[in-house]
Amino acid sequence: MSAASRAHSAQEPPRRASESLWHRFRRNPSAMAGLVITSAFVMVAVAAPWLTPYHPLKNDLSSALLPPSPTHPLGTDQLGRDVLARVLYGSRISLTVGLVVQSISLTVGTALGLVAGFFGGRVDGVIVGLTNAMLAFPSLLFAIAIMSVLGPGLYNVFIALGVLAWPTVCRLVRGEILSLKQREFVEAARAVGAGTLRIMLRHLLPNCMGPVIVVGTLGVATAILSEASLSFLGLGAQPPTPSWGSMIGRGRDYIFSAPWMVVAPGAAICLTILGLNMLGDGLRDVFDPRLRT
Repeated sequence: MSAASRAHSAQEPPRRASESLWHRFRRNPSAMAGLVITSAFVMVAVAAPWLTPYHPLKNDLSSALLPPSPTHPLGTDQLGRDVLARVLYGSRISLTVGLVVQSISLTVGTALGLVAGFFGGRVDGVIVGLTNAMLAFPSLLFAIAIMSVLGPGLYNVFIALGVLAWPTVCRLVRGEILSLKQREFVEAARAVGAGTLRIMLRHLLPNCMGPVIVVGTLGVATAILSEASLSFLGLGAQPPTPSWGSMIGRGRDYIFSAPWMVVAPGAAICLTILGLNMLGDGLRDVFDPRLRT
């Protein structure tokens, strides 16, 4: 067999595996709906400047508290700013927070879980103790405490929520590594002289990424909801930055006279969380063989 043929044969199993995963995912209506909703919000965030002629920060007091109309499809707020424009631009804040926070949590949690599960002993004890200590605190209250020390602001939200999110990932990865490191392929890698780092990164880490991807997807939804909660309390993105949580917080005083100020960002939060949760559940069904039908 030629080198090209061997390379082609070596590439076939991964390709078939990916096609099988996509086939199972595509047959899940809930997962596909979640993918469509999530993709729609991502496209809205990217194309926000082209979807509305209004600037989200421009005040126009002569147009304050206008109800929904063809000119302003979602009405205006107390400063005459177009609510639709602020919701569209607010999607950038929410999705950015979700992605950055999960990037931090996945990096830290995966690294610590991999080290704890592989080495065990005192290293495992220290990491597990730290993880349990972090999980003992109510997450939102802990985030508020961190924000009260760091001060309000979007970048501090990244730090606060990133610190709170990694323990869940760490526990998941540690459990997967504890199970995988006793498998035959790891023993075979040791037998042929593979080093510790190669076994960890080449053989163990790729085999536990399925559950990590699922947790990461669901974690984006949690991060978005947490950011909205902090912004609602005035600890997240500061005015005049268009954030869904802060829009609800400032619109609650007008909930009876101008309910669209609260309904629009609230619906955006609900749809985004719904889409991400449906997507995460679909990925779980794809990666977990016990849930395949």
